[in-house]
Amino acid sequence: MADIHLGNRQYGSEERQMDFAQAFLDAIRFSVKKEVDFILISGDLFHKKTEMDPVTLLQARKVLEIPERAGIPVIAVEGNHDSTYFRENYSWMDYLASSGLLINLKPEFSDGVVLREWDGENGAYFEIDGTRIYGMKYYGSLTEKVLDEYVRKIKSSDFTIFMAHIGVEGYVKNMYGCIPSAKLHKLRGKVDYIALGHLHRAFVEGNLVFNPGSLESCDISETRYERGIYFVEVDDRVGFSLVNSFYTPRDFVILDYSMKSPDLNEFESFIRAKRAEVGEKNKPVVDLKIEVERAVRSAISEENLRKIISDFFDPLLVRIHWEVRNIFKPSLPDLESKESIERSVISQLLENYSYGDISDEVLNFKRIFSSSFNLVEVDKMVEDVLTHRTRKEAVKPGEYSESQVSEKLEKSKKSDAEAEKKKDFEDVEEEWDWRSALDSAGRTRKHKKL
Repeated sequence: MADIHLGNRQYGSEERQMDFAQAFLDAIRFSVKKEVDFILISGDLFHKKTEMDPVTLLQARKVLEIPERAGIPVIAVEGNHDSTYFRENYSWMDYLASSGLLINLKPEFSDGVVLREWDGENGAYFEIDGTRIYGMKYYGSLTEKVLDEYVRKIKSSDFTIFMAHIGVEGYVKNMYGCIPSAKLHKLRGKVDYIALGHLHRAFVEGNLVFNPGSLESCDISETRYERGIYFVEVDDRVGFSLVNSFYTPRDFVILDYSMKSPDLNEFESFIRAKRAEVGEKNKPVVDLKIEVERAVRSAISEENLRKIISDFFDPLLVRIHWEVRNIFKPSLPDLESKESIERSVISQLLENYSYGDISDEVLNFKRIFSSSFNLVEVDKMVEDVLTHRTRKEAVKPGEYSESQVSEKLEKSKKSDAEAEKKKDFEDVEEEWDWRSALDSAGRTRKHKKL
């Protein structure tokens, strides 16, 4: 067995903490009833390596005393929830080992990996009736490096077991502390049985690699996993079965609901239908995800939803997750106001030039070029600008030929150039103000009187 996670007060519920302890108790009772030769726990007996509460420690002791009284040894390794990776701090697993309740296997490190036989307090392997059991604790990102050196020092016996808290890639997404299964299959011939922990779903590879999964669901995503304990019998071959009938795990009811309106009658109808669909459940954990618009969410009382769920399911607890969508309704800008602002800005810019107020023409140019490039309209607009005429005086399309337009444009350019040259000449006589003679980019500019 593996991944017991004693002390997991899931969702802050004391009842869930008791569920994890009950699962461990039932698994040990099943093992003792089967009169097994030994019990393997491949890591994560506890849920927290620190902050051990008295109730959790008492649960561990009371359950482990059952196989001790029956003369059945319990061999374990530390998982990532049981201890730190390399720091040789005294762990709670060490405490249970010193109390004679289990054998805590792990290698030593002295110029490399050192595998010593269990001496009652420390050791990396344990012998029982011709079976040698090697144990390796969790080493995180250094797992492969430690494993490679560890494996080279394994010595085969009549029947050799390697147990470790290691994940295998490909079974659970985004799980840290996993290695390719090929690394483990290289042990074939040297090892007869590999007992793993870390991944919370059961799987077997090649009648060599065995991972039983957790006894209880540590996360909502794990409720769909098959898991339990492996009951193994060895004669000429390894015979095994995954057993989970000894314990009935807590039910989870997972619901998804799209809330269209604040009408609770619709929600009640949904819950009633789901209750009929899933059948009778013994105080389940109800996990509800609601997709809703913000306007509807603000009109809904979560307590009212919980009451409806409780009336139909009698749950241990209800978890509600809101997925609130912000719906923005497009609003058209005030075109009159926008055009007025643009005209005002353009008029101010044109004050620096000799063209006069041709803001209407500029806006019309913008309209023409942003919609469709119409040469007839462009010709008309150029003529209007050059003659400083307003829209009221606009000529009819085609009134001027292209040559006439070009001639007027050249004359206008020459006139503007002469005016600018005269203005520049006049500016030379003005005094320069050194403070205001630099623009924001540090370039000199002429002092202008406003």
